[in-house]
Amino acid sequence: MSEKAIPTSDSLKAVEAAALALLEAVRSAGGGRFLSAANGSREVTAGPRLVDLANEFLLSKYRAGRSDNYTGLLIKELKSFVTGREKRPAASISSAEIETWLHAQQWSGRTMQGRLLTLRNLFSWAVSRGEMISNPALGVDMPTDQSQFEPPGIHSPDQARIVLETARRLDKNAMRCLAIRYFAGLRTSEAISLEETEIRAEHIEITAAKAKTRRRRLVTILPVLRAWLELGGTLPLKQANNRLRAISRAAPVPWPHNATRHSFVSYHLAKYQNAGKTALEAGHSEQMLFNHYREIVTPAAAGEFFNLFPK
Repeated sequence: MSEKAIPTSDSLKAVEAAALALLEAVRSAGGGRFLSAANGSREVTAGPRLVDLANEFLLSKYRAGRSDNYTGLLIKELKSFVTGREKRPAASISSAEIETWLHAQQWSGRTMQGRLLTLRNLFSWAVSRGEMISNPALGVDMPTDQSQFEPPGIHSPDQARIVLETARRLDKNAMRCLAIRYFAGLRTSEAISLEETEIRAEHIEITAAKAKTRRRRLVTILPVLRAWLELGGTLPLKQANNRLRAISRAAPVPWPHNATRHSFVSYHLAKYQNAGKTALEAGHSEQMLFNHYREIVTPAAAGEFFNLFPK
Protein backbone atom coordinates (compact mmCIF):
# COMPACT_ATOMS: atom_id res chain seq x y z
CA MET A 1 0.00 0.00 0.00
CA SER A 2 3.06 2.21 -0.11
CA GLU A 3 4.20 3.67 -3.40
CA LYS A 4 7.78 2.57 -2.79
CA ALA A 5 9.11 -0.57 -4.47
CA ILE A 6 7.58 -3.77 -3.16
CA PRO A 7 9.49 -7.09 -3.10
CA THR A 8 8.68 -9.18 -6.17
CA SER A 9 8.98 -12.73 -4.81
CA ASP A 10 6.18 -15.03 -5.90
CA SER A 11 4.97 -15.54 -2.36
CA LEU A 12 4.37 -11.80 -1.99
CA LYS A 13 2.09 -11.43 -5.01
CA ALA A 14 -1.08 -11.41 -2.92
CA VAL A 15 0.26 -8.63 -0.72
CA GLU A 16 1.47 -6.68 -3.73
CA ALA A 17 -1.88 -7.00 -5.51
CA ALA A 18 -3.76 -5.72 -2.48
CA ALA A 19 -1.27 -2.89 -2.08
CA LEU A 20 -1.74 -1.82 -5.66
CA ALA A 21 -5.51 -1.90 -5.25
CA LEU A 22 -5.32 0.50 -2.34
CA LEU A 23 -2.85 2.71 -4.17
CA GLU A 24 -5.26 2.92 -7.08
CA ALA A 25 -7.83 4.22 -4.64
CA VAL A 26 -5.30 6.82 -3.51
CA ARG A 27 -4.62 7.95 -7.06
CA SER A 28 -8.31 8.27 -7.86
CA ALA A 29 -9.05 10.22 -4.68
CA GLY A 30 -9.00 13.97 -4.82
CA GLY A 31 -6.75 16.15 -2.77
CA GLY A 32 -8.12 17.90 0.24
CA ARG A 33 -7.26 19.25 3.64
CA PHE A 34 -7.52 16.91 6.55
CA LEU A 35 -8.32 18.12 10.04
CA SER A 36 -7.54 16.52 13.34
CA ALA A 37 -10.55 14.65 14.63
CA ALA A 38 -9.20 15.38 18.11
CA ASN A 39 -9.81 19.14 18.06
CA GLY A 40 -11.78 19.70 14.86
CA SER A 41 -9.66 22.58 13.68
CA ARG A 42 -5.91 21.93 13.70
CA GLU A 43 -4.46 20.58 10.46
CA VAL A 44 -2.58 17.32 10.87
CA THR A 45 0.20 16.96 8.35
CA ALA A 46 3.03 15.29 10.26
CA GLY A 47 3.74 11.61 10.09
CA PRO A 48 2.90 8.96 7.48
CA ARG A 49 -0.29 8.68 5.53
CA LEU A 50 -2.61 5.92 6.72
CA VAL A 51 -2.19 3.95 3.48
CA ASP A 52 1.61 3.98 3.76
CA LEU A 53 1.50 3.00 7.41
CA ALA A 54 -0.81 0.07 6.67
CA ASN A 55 1.37 -1.09 3.81
CA GLU A 56 4.54 -1.04 5.90
CA PHE A 57 2.70 -2.96 8.63
CA LEU A 58 1.67 -5.63 6.12
CA LEU A 59 5.17 -5.96 4.73
CA SER A 60 6.64 -6.24 8.22
CA LYS A 61 4.31 -9.17 8.93
CA TYR A 62 5.33 -10.84 5.69
CA ARG A 63 9.01 -10.37 6.46
CA ALA A 64 8.41 -11.85 9.91
CA GLY A 65 7.22 -15.05 8.26
CA ARG A 66 3.48 -14.79 8.80
CA SER A 67 1.43 -17.16 6.64
CA ASP A 68 -0.25 -16.11 3.40
CA ASN A 69 -3.62 -16.80 5.02
CA TYR A 70 -2.83 -14.50 7.93
CA THR A 71 -1.54 -11.79 5.61
CA GLY A 72 -4.57 -12.14 3.36
CA LEU A 73 -6.91 -11.63 6.31
CA LEU A 74 -4.96 -8.55 7.39
CA ILE A 75 -5.26 -7.12 3.89
CA LYS A 76 -9.03 -7.60 3.92
CA GLU A 77 -9.50 -6.09 7.36
CA LEU A 78 -7.17 -3.14 6.86
CA LYS A 79 -8.63 -2.32 3.47
CA SER A 80 -12.11 -1.98 4.98
CA PHE A 81 -10.86 0.84 7.22
CA VAL A 82 -8.21 2.44 5.01
CA THR A 83 -10.44 2.83 1.94
CA GLY A 84 -11.66 6.42 1.88
CA ARG A 85 -8.94 7.50 4.31
CA GLU A 86 -5.91 6.66 2.17
CA LYS A 87 -4.27 10.08 2.14
CA ARG A 88 -5.17 10.98 5.71
CA PRO A 89 -2.26 11.36 8.11
CA ALA A 90 -2.42 8.36 10.42
CA ALA A 91 -2.13 10.74 13.38
CA SER A 92 -5.47 12.31 12.42
CA ILE A 93 -7.40 9.13 13.24
CA SER A 94 -9.23 9.38 16.56
CA SER A 95 -10.81 6.86 18.90
CA ALA A 96 -14.23 8.38 18.24
CA GLU A 97 -13.80 7.96 14.50
CA ILE A 98 -12.85 4.30 14.85
CA GLU A 99 -15.76 3.65 17.21
CA THR A 100 -18.26 5.33 14.88
CA TRP A 101 -16.95 3.40 11.87
CA LEU A 102 -16.97 0.10 13.74
CA HIS A 103 -20.58 0.33 14.88
CA ALA A 104 -21.88 1.65 11.55
CA GLN A 105 -21.05 -1.55 9.67
CA GLN A 106 -23.78 -3.76 11.16
CA TRP A 107 -21.22 -6.48 11.82
CA SER A 108 -21.56 -9.19 14.42
CA GLY A 109 -19.79 -8.73 17.74
CA ARG A 110 -17.20 -11.31 16.69
CA THR A 111 -16.41 -9.44 13.46
CA MET A 112 -16.19 -6.09 15.25
CA GLN A 113 -13.77 -7.62 17.75
CA GLY A 114 -11.56 -8.86 14.94
CA ARG A 115 -11.55 -5.51 13.12
CA LEU A 116 -10.77 -3.59 16.29
CA LEU A 117 -7.94 -5.96 17.24
CA THR A 118 -6.42 -5.49 13.79
CA LEU A 119 -6.48 -1.70 14.17
CA ARG A 120 -5.04 -1.95 17.66
CA ASN A 121 -2.20 -4.05 16.29
CA LEU A 122 -1.60 -1.63 13.41
CA PHE A 123 -1.39 1.46 15.60
CA SER A 124 0.55 -0.33 18.35
CA TRP A 125 3.11 -1.31 15.74
CA ALA A 126 3.23 2.32 14.55
CA VAL A 127 3.85 3.54 18.10
CA SER A 128 6.64 0.99 18.57
CA ARG A 129 8.26 2.28 15.37
CA GLY A 130 8.04 5.89 16.50
CA GLU A 131 5.58 6.76 13.71
CA MET A 132 2.82 7.74 16.16
CA ILE A 133 2.79 8.79 19.79
CA SER A 134 -0.43 7.04 20.83
CA ASN A 135 -2.78 4.26 19.75
CA PRO A 136 -6.30 5.62 19.06
CA ALA A 137 -7.81 2.12 18.82
CA LEU A 138 -7.04 1.53 22.51
CA GLY A 139 -9.62 4.18 23.35
CA VAL A 140 -12.42 2.05 21.86
CA ASP A 141 -14.15 -0.42 24.16
CA MET A 142 -14.04 -4.00 22.89
CA PRO A 143 -17.53 -4.97 21.62
CA THR A 144 -19.22 -7.94 23.23
CA ASP A 145 -19.47 -11.09 21.16
CA GLN A 146 -22.91 -12.43 22.02
CA SER A 147 -22.23 -15.58 20.03
CA GLN A 148 -19.79 -16.73 22.72
CA PHE A 149 -22.80 -17.46 24.91
CA GLU A 150 -24.48 -19.58 22.25
CA PRO A 151 -23.65 -23.14 21.22
CA PRO A 152 -21.78 -23.42 17.92
CA GLY A 153 -23.96 -23.88 14.87
CA ILE A 154 -23.68 -27.26 13.20
CA HIS A 155 -25.41 -29.12 10.39
CA SER A 156 -27.50 -32.17 11.08
CA PRO A 157 -26.57 -35.29 9.12
CA ASP A 158 -29.50 -34.66 6.77
CA GLN A 159 -28.41 -31.04 6.20
CA ALA A 160 -24.81 -32.09 5.54
CA ARG A 161 -26.01 -34.59 2.95
CA ILE A 162 -28.07 -31.91 1.21
CA VAL A 163 -25.03 -29.63 1.04
CA LEU A 164 -22.73 -32.34 -0.31
CA GLU A 165 -25.24 -33.63 -2.87
CA THR A 166 -25.90 -30.07 -4.05
CA ALA A 167 -22.17 -29.53 -4.50
CA ARG A 168 -21.83 -32.91 -6.22
CA ARG A 169 -24.43 -31.81 -8.77
CA LEU A 170 -23.15 -28.27 -9.32
CA ASP A 171 -19.40 -28.23 -8.69
CA LYS A 172 -17.35 -31.34 -7.88
CA ASN A 173 -14.31 -29.29 -6.93
CA ALA A 174 -16.38 -27.50 -4.30
CA MET A 175 -17.82 -30.85 -3.24
CA ARG A 176 -14.31 -32.17 -2.67
CA CYS A 177 -13.43 -29.16 -0.55
CA LEU A 178 -16.63 -29.36 1.49
CA ALA A 179 -16.25 -33.09 2.12
CA ILE A 180 -12.78 -32.43 3.53
CA ARG A 181 -14.15 -29.68 5.73
CA TYR A 182 -17.01 -31.84 7.02
CA PHE A 183 -15.14 -35.09 7.59
CA ALA A 184 -11.60 -33.90 8.34
CA GLY A 185 -12.43 -30.64 10.13
CA LEU A 186 -10.04 -28.42 8.18
CA ARG A 187 -10.31 -24.68 8.62
CA THR A 188 -11.61 -22.85 5.55
CA SER A 189 -8.18 -21.37 4.77
CA GLU A 190 -6.57 -24.80 5.09
CA ALA A 191 -9.13 -26.53 2.90
CA ILE A 192 -9.16 -24.07 0.01
CA SER A 193 -5.36 -24.02 -0.24
CA LEU A 194 -4.95 -27.78 0.03
CA GLU A 195 -3.04 -29.41 -2.83
CA GLU A 196 -3.83 -32.84 -4.26
CA THR A 197 -0.29 -33.96 -3.39
CA GLU A 198 -1.13 -33.38 0.28
CA ILE A 199 -3.96 -35.93 0.17
CA ARG A 200 -2.39 -39.30 0.89
CA ALA A 201 -3.73 -42.84 1.18
CA GLU A 202 -4.53 -42.64 4.89
CA HIS A 203 -4.20 -39.02 5.87
CA ILE A 204 -4.21 -35.38 4.78
CA GLU A 205 -1.10 -33.37 5.50
CA ILE A 206 -1.61 -29.82 6.71
CA THR A 207 1.76 -28.18 6.28
CA ALA A 208 3.06 -25.69 8.81
CA ALA A 209 2.89 -22.95 6.20
CA LYS A 210 -0.86 -23.49 5.71
CA ALA A 211 -1.87 -24.25 9.30
CA LYS A 212 -3.23 -21.39 11.37
CA THR A 213 -1.13 -22.57 14.30
CA ARG A 214 1.96 -22.84 12.04
CA ARG A 215 2.32 -26.46 13.14
CA ARG A 216 2.23 -29.36 10.72
CA ARG A 217 -0.40 -32.00 11.41
CA LEU A 218 -1.81 -35.15 9.82
CA VAL A 219 -5.57 -35.64 9.66
CA THR A 220 -6.99 -39.14 9.27
CA ILE A 221 -8.99 -39.84 6.11
CA LEU A 222 -12.06 -41.64 7.44
CA PRO A 223 -13.93 -44.11 5.19
CA VAL A 224 -16.77 -41.66 4.58
CA LEU A 225 -14.34 -38.98 3.41
CA ARG A 226 -12.50 -41.43 1.17
CA ALA A 227 -15.82 -42.30 -0.49
CA TRP A 228 -16.55 -38.66 -1.32
CA LEU A 229 -13.02 -38.05 -2.55
CA GLU A 230 -13.34 -40.95 -4.94
CA LEU A 231 -16.17 -39.11 -6.72
CA GLY A 232 -13.65 -36.70 -8.25
CA GLY A 233 -12.87 -33.03 -8.18
CA THR A 234 -9.51 -31.27 -7.95
CA LEU A 235 -7.86 -29.03 -5.38
CA PRO A 236 -6.82 -26.33 -4.68
CA LEU A 237 -10.22 -24.71 -5.12
CA LYS A 238 -9.84 -21.64 -7.31
CA GLN A 239 -12.14 -18.67 -6.64
CA ALA A 240 -13.15 -20.55 -3.51
CA ASN A 241 -15.26 -17.88 -1.83
CA ASN A 242 -17.54 -17.40 -4.83
CA ARG A 243 -17.90 -21.10 -5.51
CA LEU A 244 -18.63 -22.06 -1.93
CA ARG A 245 -21.05 -19.16 -1.60
CA ALA A 246 -22.90 -20.46 -4.65
CA ILE A 247 -23.30 -23.85 -2.99
CA SER A 248 -24.54 -22.32 0.25
CA ARG A 249 -27.16 -20.35 -1.69
CA ALA A 250 -28.26 -23.37 -3.71
CA ALA A 251 -28.54 -25.78 -0.77
CA PRO A 252 -31.81 -25.16 1.13
CA VAL A 253 -30.31 -25.31 4.62
CA PRO A 254 -29.24 -22.63 7.14
CA TRP A 255 -25.52 -21.97 7.23
CA PRO A 256 -24.24 -21.06 10.72
CA HIS A 257 -20.77 -19.58 11.03
CA ASN A 258 -18.07 -22.21 10.49
CA ALA A 259 -20.73 -24.93 10.32
CA THR A 260 -18.56 -27.55 8.63
CA ARG A 261 -15.70 -27.41 11.13
CA HIS A 262 -18.07 -27.16 14.10
CA SER A 263 -19.92 -30.20 12.78
CA PHE A 264 -16.74 -32.25 12.47
CA VAL A 265 -15.52 -31.45 15.97
CA SER A 266 -18.90 -32.02 17.60
CA TYR A 267 -19.62 -35.33 15.87
CA HIS A 268 -16.05 -36.58 16.16
CA LEU A 269 -16.00 -36.00 19.91
CA ALA A 270 -19.35 -37.73 20.31
CA LYS A 271 -18.21 -40.70 18.25
CA TYR A 272 -14.76 -41.28 19.75
CA GLN A 273 -15.28 -39.84 23.26
CA ASN A 274 -11.66 -38.68 23.23
CA ALA A 275 -11.11 -34.93 23.50
CA GLY A 276 -7.36 -35.26 22.95
CA LYS A 277 -7.83 -37.18 19.72
CA THR A 278 -10.44 -34.73 18.41
CA ALA A 279 -8.31 -31.71 19.30
CA LEU A 280 -5.28 -33.25 17.62
CA GLU A 281 -7.20 -33.91 14.40
CA ALA A 282 -8.69 -30.40 14.38
CA GLY A 283 -5.42 -28.66 15.21
CA HIS A 284 -6.26 -26.83 18.42
CA SER A 285 -6.16 -27.35 22.18
CA GLU A 286 -8.67 -29.32 24.22
CA GLN A 287 -9.63 -26.12 26.04
CA MET A 288 -10.35 -24.41 22.73
CA LEU A 289 -12.42 -27.41 21.71
CA PHE A 290 -14.69 -27.15 24.75
CA ASN A 291 -14.86 -23.35 24.68
CA HIS A 292 -15.64 -22.74 21.03
CA TYR A 293 -16.05 -25.77 18.78
CA ARG A 294 -18.23 -28.28 20.56
CA GLU A 295 -21.97 -28.69 20.38
CA ILE A 296 -23.56 -31.50 22.39
CA VAL A 297 -24.67 -34.26 20.03
CA THR A 298 -25.55 -37.88 20.66
CA PRO A 299 -23.39 -40.83 19.67
CA ALA A 300 -26.26 -41.99 17.47
CA ALA A 301 -26.22 -38.71 15.53
CA ALA A 302 -22.44 -38.94 15.25
CA GLY A 303 -22.74 -42.43 13.84
CA GLU A 304 -25.21 -41.18 11.27
CA PHE A 305 -22.96 -38.25 10.32
CA PHE A 306 -19.90 -40.41 9.70
CA ASN A 307 -22.04 -42.82 7.70
CA LEU A 308 -23.05 -40.23 5.09
CA PHE A 309 -21.64 -42.20 2.19
CA PRO A 310 -22.58 -41.01 -1.29
CA LYS A 311 -25.71 -42.63 -2.68
